[in-house]
Amino acid sequence: MRASTVKIIIFVSSFALLGLIFTQTFWIREEIILSRKQFDHRADNALEDVVEELRSPGDTLPPCAMLNLTGCAMGCNVTNIMAVIDTARLSALMAKYINYHRLEENYYYAIIKTSNDSAVYRSPQFPDVNTVSNPYKACLSCLWKNDYYHLALFFPQKNRVVFLKQVIWLGLTLAFLVIIIFGVTVIIITYLRQKKLSEMKNDFINNITHEFKTPVSTIALAAEVLMKAEPQKHHDRVNRYARIIFDENERMRKQVERVLEIAQQEHDEIKLNPVSFDLHELLSSLIPNICIEKSDMEVKVDYRLQSTNPVVEADVMYVSGIINNITENALKYTRGEPSLTIITADHDEGILLSFIDNGIGMSKESLRHVFDKFYRVPTGNVHNVKGFGLGLYYARQMAEAHNGFIKATSELNKGSRFDVYIPRIFNPKNIRNHE
Repeated sequence: MRASTVKIIIFVSSFALLGLIFTQTFWIREEIILSRKQFDHRADNALEDVVEELRSPGDTLPPCAMLNLTGCAMGCNVTNIMAVIDTARLSALMAKYINYHRLEENYYYAIIKTSNDSAVYRSPQFPDVNTVSNPYKACLSCLWKNDYYHLALFFPQKNRVVFLKQVIWLGLTLAFLVIIIFGVTVIIITYLRQKKLSEMKNDFINNITHEFKTPVSTIALAAEVLMKAEPQKHHDRVNRYARIIFDENERMRKQVERVLEIAQQEHDEIKLNPVSFDLHELLSSLIPNICIEKSDMEVKVDYRLQSTNPVVEADVMYVSGIINNITENALKYTRGEPSLTIITADHDEGILLSFIDNGIGMSKESLRHVFDKFYRVPTGNVHNVKGFGLGLYYARQMAEAHNGFIKATSELNKGSRFDVYIPRIFNPKNIRNHE
């Protein structure tokens, strides 16, 4: 799949996801508004039912109530609406219709004189009239015609009630949105990782093809020369080309063994043969040979062997592989005269072996992947660094197989540092985890 096509798919998927989030947010908002309107409608109906029933005379209604409906013709001394309303009946009716219309049980009500907004009656704990915003109102002119009064109803937790009724759907919506976002993110990240892995594998195939093509061509050329040469007349020439064939064949054999060894490690448990040996002596014997073999220039090596007890119990072959790969890596990525500092120090119950070079260094992005299989630090348009991207991966595998660890620090154009921890006593059950 083309990179442009993938970008378009990611863009369209992200746009669709944003559209889904916007749409769901819009509908949730509309649902809350609709729920609030429904609550308002039920509250208005509750007040109308209360007033309608107050108009119907009951056994507890004061005698002046009926007189007030047609006007007091007998000279009654009635001063305000409270003379015709039984507050106990009003309280019972409010409770009845609040429950009937499925409204919030936490409510306050009051009888308000409309002309000056003064409360002539309040239910218990009703707040100051001036502090109540947008109460529900029902006109009481059907009960009292001399002045205008209204019945006010207030729900202090209305918004909370409306929201709680939608909280289940809101929670489900948010949960599904989170799942979708997480799924899309995982798919994109997985694709990018697979794409990067595919690129590294392609690079590995190209490198291994080149690495094998060179010795095969050299062997073929040397064999052709040998076939045309007369051994009796050109004895030195035959020996020289025979040596070339042997060396190139040995080089190819080592490359094949390294690839096969890495492949085997993925399927089989690494089997170690630990023995006690002096790490300082191993360094002194390996480093000079590696520097001569892997560098055309003289390598300046600074040994700072500070460990007081350099004897460790480990597999000599695999520890040698760690030293060889890190040293080779340091020499390959050095543009000028190579310099290498090797430090040993006592650390916990083992030895910390450090390699400090003056190479090209690594960016933060490269540093995160430097121990990944097939990964090679980019060198721009110059492809003069050979390898399969397996050396540091192999070093990490071997360090962890010994229950140790390896970590790297680096800065571009200022070199790199690799620290390898090797326990003094090999214990396969004591798995270490170092970040």
